[in-house]
Amino acid sequence: MKRTLLTCITAIMAFPLFAQYTGEGYYRIQNQGEAGRYISIVNDKISEESKNFQPSLSSTFSQYVTAEALKAVKDKTSNPGTILYVSGNKDGLTLDGQFMNTDDLLEKFGKSGYKLKMSNQGELYTSYSGYQIDLVDLGYTASEKVKETYCGVATIQYIGKESVGKYALWDFKKIDNENEYFAINPDISIQVGQNEFKYFTTLYTSFPYQLTDGMKAYYIDNNPEHHNYDTNHVKEPIAQLIEITDKKIPQETPVIIECSSGNVADNKVILLNEKLNPISGNALRGSIFCFLPTLTEDPNQSLKNAVEFRNSSMRVIGYVDGELAFVNDANATYSNNLALTKGQDDKFYIPANRAYLPISSSDATATAKGIKLLLPDAYAVAASITKVMSEDNAVKEGIYTLTGVKVKDDNNTNNLPRGIYIINGKKQVIR
Repeated sequence: MKRTLLTCITAIMAFPLFAQYTGEGYYRIQNQGEAGRYISIVNDKISEESKNFQPSLSSTFSQYVTAEALKAVKDKTSNPGTILYVSGNKDGLTLDGQFMNTDDLLEKFGKSGYKLKMSNQGELYTSYSGYQIDLVDLGYTASEKVKETYCGVATIQYIGKESVGKYALWDFKKIDNENEYFAINPDISIQVGQNEFKYFTTLYTSFPYQLTDGMKAYYIDNNPEHHNYDTNHVKEPIAQLIEITDKKIPQETPVIIECSSGNVADNKVILLNEKLNPISGNALRGSIFCFLPTLTEDPNQSLKNAVEFRNSSMRVIGYVDGELAFVNDANATYSNNLALTKGQDDKFYIPANRAYLPISSSDATATAKGIKLLLPDAYAVAASITKVMSEDNAVKEGIYTLTGVKVKDDNNTNNLPRGIYIINGKKQVIR
C-alpha cells in the first residue's frame, strides 16, 4: 500500500530528549523551535514560486520559499494531517500522509530523485548541486498564540547550536497511543432521549484505523430500499445507517463516528499498518483537503484544493428534532460551525477530513429540512409508517401493523389484540 506523508531520517543523537526514528511506522514530526509545531499535510499542490526555487550563491545564511502542501500546526491530536507514515533509513526516508509524500514533493520542487535525510542534530534536508536544502518551519519566531504557519524549504549555511537555527530542526515522535496518539474530536452534541447525550462527527482519512471501546462507526447505505427522500410517499426523509461492527475503518472511507464522550482524549483510535478492503455500498463521500488561500496569501486560485458545498447536491451532518441527520447547511446549533468552512469568497466548503452526503437534484427540495438517520430496526418501523400515507401525504383510513399490513378498514380500536399499531399515521399502543 502506498502511504502518503513526507520523508524523514534520524541518526542516533547524543541528546536523550530527542525522539528518534526507530523504524517504519506512524509518527508525528515536531519542530524544535520555540513554538514546537508539528508538520501537517494540508494540500497536494505547491506554488510556481516553490517549483522554480533554486539555491543562490549569494545566500550565506538562508533563502527560503513556502511549500503550500505543508503547514506547521500547534493543534495536532485530532488532526489527520499530522499522521505521517515514515519508511526508509536515515540516508533516505519517505514521509507519507494525506495522499502526498516527500518524494513527490521534492519532484514538484524540481529535485527529482532526491531524498530527505536527517542529520545528527535533527535537520531534515537534501543535498542538491552542492547545496543543503532544509525543510524549515517558517514561523519559528512566532509567539505561542500562533497556531499555524507554512513550512518551506531553505538553503542554510550551517545550523549550529544557535536558537535561531532550530526552525530547521525536527524531532520524531512515534505514535504509541500513550504519549502520542490520534483521537477523534466530535463536532456535534445531540440529546437522545431525556438526559443522554451522544457525540458525533464525520471522518475521512488516508490511513486505516480501529475504534476503541465506547465508540461506533456508521455509513449510510446507498441501497434504494434503505433510503427514501420522496415526500410523495414519505412523511419525512429518512436513511438507514449501517454499523461497522468490527470497528475497523479502511483507508479512504468516509464514516459517521459516535464518540465515547465529548472529551477528545477519550476517543483514541488505533492506527493500523495494513490495507483493509473497502466498504461497498457507502453513500458518503469525503474531502481530504480544504486548502483555501486567505486574503493575505497568494490569491492564485490554482492553489485552492477544496470541495465546495452546494445545497442542491449535498447534505452535511447535523440534527433534526434532536435526532442525528444530514442537513441542508451548517447552522451553529448543529455543530459549532464545524460542519462547513467559510472561504474568503463567501462560499462554503466541506472541511478537511470530513464527510458529506451527495444527493440528486430531484431530492434537493424534499431534503431541504434534512434527512434523519436511523438504525435498521428503527428504519424498518419508520418506513412501514410511510406505507399508510396517501400519495398526497394525507393519512389513509384504517389501522395497520408496524409492517404495513392493514387490519381494520376504520379507526375503531375495539377488539384489537394487544400490540403497537399505526393509526392516523402515528404509532399507538393497544393494551
